[in-house]
Amino acid sequence: MQIIKKFIQLVENMNKWIGRASCNLIFVFMFLMVYEVIARYFFESPTIWVHEVCGYVFAAYIALTGGWVLLEKGHVAVDIIYQHFSERTKQAADILVSVVALFMFIVLFWQGYKFAWHAFSTNQHSHTLFGPPLWPVKSMLPAGALLFILQILADLGRSILTVKQGEVK
Repeated sequence: MQIIKKFIQLVENMNKWIGRASCNLIFVFMFLMVYEVIARYFFESPTIWVHEVCGYVFAAYIALTGGWVLLEKGHVAVDIIYQHFSERTKQAADILVSVVALFMFIVLFWQGYKFAWHAFSTNQHSHTLFGPPLWPVKSMLPAGALLFILQILADLGRSILTVKQGEVK
């Protein structure tokens, strides 16, 4: 049981750190968009790279904060029925949802890895004038899925410990 608790703590700390650090990417995104607007409308010199880089930054922002949002229970939840469950039934439902989500994110990681590896191994580039390599943005999918998988496993471990030991969250 101690190993599970240490794993939960490690994953939660990692997702908190990565999530909080990745939140700052939204400021990078905003700065780049403001730069593009100023360059385009005040200096009549639009860039060929800002929109694409903003897409990369936003993809990283979304992917790398997902595990943290899951940790903080920040995703939309419709709990009209769930709120009427007993604590034990809630934990059983959480375990069931975690198992289903785990399966989905393992498939997402596997397919995302293949997608990113193909881009890396073939040196795939964007078909725009700027033409950056695509592997950095495509690697965000398996990276984000991995953070989700780890957080799902931590949540699953917490739910199992709660059911087994009667611990309160």
